[in-house]
Parts: sequence; C-alpha cells; structure tokens
Amino acid sequence: MNRNRKLKYTSGIIFTGVIIATLVFACKKGNGKEGFEGESLTYGKATILVDNTVQPIVEDVLAVFHNVYDQAHIHQVNLTENEILQELQRDTCKIAVMPRKLTAEEEAHFRRKNITPRITEFAVDAIALITNSKATDTILNLREVYSVLQGKPSVKVPKLVFDNPNSSTVKELMRLAGVKSMPTSNVYALKSNEEVIKFVHDNPGSIGIVGVNWLVQPPPALLKYVEDIRILALDNVKIDKGEKEYYKPSQSNIATGSYPLTRKLYVLNYQGKKGLGMGFATYISAPEGQRIILKSGLLPVTIPTREVEVQ
Repeated sequence: MNRNRKLKYTSGIIFTGVIIATLVFACKKGNGKEGFEGESLTYGKATILVDNTVQPIVEDVLAVFHNVYDQAHIHQVNLTENEILQELQRDTCKIAVMPRKLTAEEEAHFRRKNITPRITEFAVDAIALITNSKATDTILNLREVYSVLQGKPSVKVPKLVFDNPNSSTVKELMRLAGVKSMPTSNVYALKSNEEVIKFVHDNPGSIGIVGVNWLVQPPPALLKYVEDIRILALDNVKIDKGEKEYYKPSQSNIATGSYPLTRKLYVLNYQGKKGLGMGFATYISAPEGQRIILKSGLLPVTIPTREVEVQ
C-alpha cells in the first residue's frame, strides 16, 4: 500500500506578524506610518554592527527581513569585537550582534543616559578549527591549541591562524587558555574569516579558527575553498570521564554540549526606543527567524515546531 506523506510547518509568519504588528501599533504617534523620529519596528533606516565571525547568518536573516518589510532598511556593518565596542561607546550606532553581552563597565555609558538595554539571545554558535584536506589526522586535543597560545611549541599545531588580532574568537580562546597576550611565534592573525579559509586551503599543516557558519553557508566566492578543507573534531574533557572521544561542531553536538567551543549570540539594542533594533530582534527570535538559524548550521534558541501528517 502506498502512503503519501506530507510535511506541514506551523505558521511562523502569522506568529511573527502578530508580535511585530502589535509593537508597531504601540509605537505609532498618530503621524502616519512613522514612529519615533521617522523609525518604527518595521519602517525607517538603521545601522547594525555585526561581529564579523557571525557575518553570514545576520546577512541571511536581514535579506528575508527586508523582503517581508520593504519599508525597513537596516545597513549591516561587519567589524571586530573591539571595533564594535568602540563604535557603541561613541554613539555612532546603538544596535549590535555579538557573541557576548556587554560587561557592567561597558554598559555604564548607556546607563548614565538612562538607556535600558534590550538584549535578545537568538542562537548558539560554535568556533570551528579547520585544516587542509590533505591532512591525515582529523582529530585534535584542545590542550594542543592552548599550548600554542601559551607560547609552547606543538607538533600537531605548527601554525594557528585567526581572522583578526581583535576578534571575538581570539579573545575567547585566549581566555580558555589562560593567557592575556598573543604569543610571538606560531600564531598568525590575518584580516578576515575569508582570508583564514583561503590560507588554510593553500597551506597544508596550518590550522585555522573561524565561526562555524562560515563553513556551513559560505559566500559563493568561498565555496570552492570550503569544499577542500576539513573541520577538526575536538575532545571535551568536561564530559569525557572514560575513553576520550572527539566531536565536530554539528547542531546536535552543540545542543548536547558535546562540542567544547560554543558561545551564545545576542542582539544588543541600546536605541532606547521602539525602533528597527527591536523589530529585528523580534524577528530573529520568532519562529520565522529561528528557522533561518536552524538552516544556517547554528543552534536556534527555540527549535521551530512542526507537525507531521502521515496519510
């Protein structure tokens, strides 16, 4: 007997639309479609600063957001973590996507202005270690990476390559390795994630560090390079009590905590008003945005529900 199977998704569009429509109505001041100073949750112009280690996923979400709300124009600027912090302190922009929250000291600038931050967690990212496809060993102990960051030589990690000396991945691994300054040998900082991927592709033996989203959904120009590199599996001493096991940064391993290098992603909104920052944060955290996260290789905060009907 033949059975037709239908996959029916619950409507994230309706859910998201209700939330945003409600917020838009609340912020309107009786002057037509505009809200505060020509900007509402789905209308106007704004700039968002994005940690360049998670650049691809924000580009994907913004592309759909702009398609749904064609009166909203959010300009994405990709920067290092240090650069984002500097721009926020200068008040040149008040919306950012980062793999961490600001510290109390960093937020003091906004609190002095009586601006209450709106922080929205929307995904869990993974820091991936990559090598050339010619490598025969596809597993690596994290202590080898930490040793290199501590200035010690390592046979398995002859060259460790980061995207930028001020990037969030550098800071996170240095924190885990317990070091405050970069070693002067065997560690190299380039200018971008694209350069790291190309460098590893062209230099067998080197190990690069990038956000996993760059590998799951690479820009078209990088596809040929990504196809010719390997993602390393890492050990996790926190959960391995017996025989050592190795884990790759898959969504399931991120969800279970098996992969050791993960971090949460946030939309940080310091606008102090109901503007596009709130509209974007609402969209990316609602079912429609979470489905985009799910397809990106990252782990959404809320797994979008679906119903399966078998006939």
